Amino acid sequence: MDIAAMSMQLSSAKLQQSASLSVTKKAMNNQEAQAADLLKMMDAAAPNQIKATGLGQYVDVRV
Repeated sequence: MDIAAMSMQLSSAKLQQSASLSVTKKAMNNQEAQAADLLKMMDAAAPNQIKATGLGQYVDVRV
């Protein structure tokens, strides 16, 4: 394999990795924003009940 072809393949692989990383970061940012909005909605839904009983203060998340 010649050096030019190897260089092109390496460049292509780096570009694909960079694009994949950008998409993953965007998805993580979107999930973070959605989680923050969900927590705001939960607090606004029944603020007195949550503070009085402690209901809904903890969310179990398993990955």
